[in-house]
Amino acid sequence: MDKAGLLDLIARINTREENIKISSETTGWKALREAETLEDPALFPLLREIVAENEGKAKAKRDVRSAAYFIYGRLMERAFSPGDCDFLLRRLEKETDKYLLHSMLDRIQDWQGRQGILLPPELDTSPVARLTEDDRWLVRHAAIHALGACPGEGSRKALRCWLSQEDEKACKYEMWYAAIAMQSIGEPEDIPLLERFLKSRRQDLKITAKNAIQFIKERAERAREEVAK
Repeated sequence: MDKAGLLDLIARINTREENIKISSETTGWKALREAETLEDPALFPLLREIVAENEGKAKAKRDVRSAAYFIYGRLMERAFSPGDCDFLLRRLEKETDKYLLHSMLDRIQDWQGRQGILLPPELDTSPVARLTEDDRWLVRHAAIHALGACPGEGSRKALRCWLSQEDEKACKYEMWYAAIAMQSIGEPEDIPLLERFLKSRRQDLKITAKNAIQFIKERAERAREEVAK
């Protein structure tokens, strides 16, 4: 696929149709499924060009960037590379629209959730960690969840901040997403923070914390076994 093909795919993703009751019959839905089959890493620089050519707050330009980020994120699942990944992380510092940020963070979380991909430690994932403090809950929750794909002390520090909050009612979603992320990147020293939720009245948080502790212990045990070989 060349740049013209990508622009056509993006246009189809953004097509809005009325009076179609079954979503799988829409042009947009079919285009999204098509985007999920792409696997050529040569598309990454073309997508970056398209994003650069569509800067600005105009809805049409935001829609193009949104579709381009979706394609970029799905392509990353099939052709992951640290250099291409860094582009999306840097874009988190430039975008301000909450819906675009939410979508981009979802793509990062998807890498771990759909493909088990964790970002390599040499990548600077601080843009994700900073967004865990965003005033907009839509962005904040997505950023906390996305840290599950971003191992490293900075990510765990951001998660520990939410897990250390005293008001469980006020921070219930942040704590829940933080516990989910800890399942993927937590270390044994994070277990005490999770153990406090084993007595939580919130069943979802209690179960999530229990699972996170189990995942962390199992991961640590595998690491010890690898060292002993």
